[in-house]
Amino acid sequence: MIYITGDKHADFYEVCCFCKKEKTNISDLMIILGDAGINYFSDLRDHKLKKELSECNITFFCVYGNHEERPEKIKTYKTKEFHNGIVYYEEEYPNILFAKDGEIYNLNNKSVLVIGGAYSVDKEYRIKYGYCWYETEQPDDDIKKRVFEVIKNNNNDIDIVLSHTCPYKYMPREVFMSGVDQSKVDYSTEKFLDEVEKKLNYKKWYCGHFHTEKQIDKIEFMFGRIKDFITGEFVPKLGYNNYEIIRDAFSKKEAWLDSNNPHCPICNSNDIVLQKGDGYKIYGDDTIALICEECKKVYGFNDVKYKQNYPRDL
Repeated sequence: MIYITGDKHADFYEVCCFCKKEKTNISDLMIILGDAGINYFSDLRDHKLKKELSECNITFFCVYGNHEERPEKIKTYKTKEFHNGIVYYEEEYPNILFAKDGEIYNLNNKSVLVIGGAYSVDKEYRIKYGYCWYETEQPDDDIKKRVFEVIKNNNNDIDIVLSHTCPYKYMPREVFMSGVDQSKVDYSTEKFLDEVEKKLNYKKWYCGHFHTEKQIDKIEFMFGRIKDFITGEFVPKLGYNNYEIIRDAFSKKEAWLDSNNPHCPICNSNDIVLQKGDGYKIYGDDTIALICEECKKVYGFNDVKYKQNYPRDL
């Protein structure tokens, strides 16, 4: 099995719980779309997380983000061939792999191009207050040249693109941080990806970076939730009492939650249970789902108002 999810920023609790519940094994793959946080410090402080992930029964396939050091800059990393491409790994943690920018991998008989990196909009803050920031966070000219070369060598045909940030024209401006002066943000990587997107004949493009989940054309932004890379469906499929999870099914208003008669809008049954989420990361009502005992399904609400930078519970 191959799974895919967005930025983790060193928080793999939900991923590890998922792996235990789904009984994954080391031959399964979990794609992380950048900012894994595994090489955040680029020193021994990273080893605690790496040790925890090495005990998680899955292989991590990480795209380079921007809030971390590039693995090729860390002495303990070596290279090897993996699914017809080159990856970086450490002998002590063989199940943690980092993709090389500009490589094409064969995943489930699909050609997959990887392009990591992005600009840190909080760069000045990080430098001023001593937080980690790496000057190699964006792809350099050599990486860009390599990307265009492999695209040309493949006759501009690629099945899937995995990147950290997205092409410039697809940037989700509605989630931009209000306190950031956009005139000072370097969008050269996004503009480079614009050129890549124009040249490519592709079927799907996954990215992270913006801490949001949405789809525009063939571009999909991922954050906290996990998908089956092959089917494109969210996982896990089963929740409470082994009922099927239907995410983003309907609104709270459609379920009459603000009335004295809340019910399932699918079958009109009152035999329901309301599932709460983590109230700390939700504005207002923290009800995230309706569990219908008649339908035997968990229906996620599509209008839960999560705070910025917090992933969804369901």
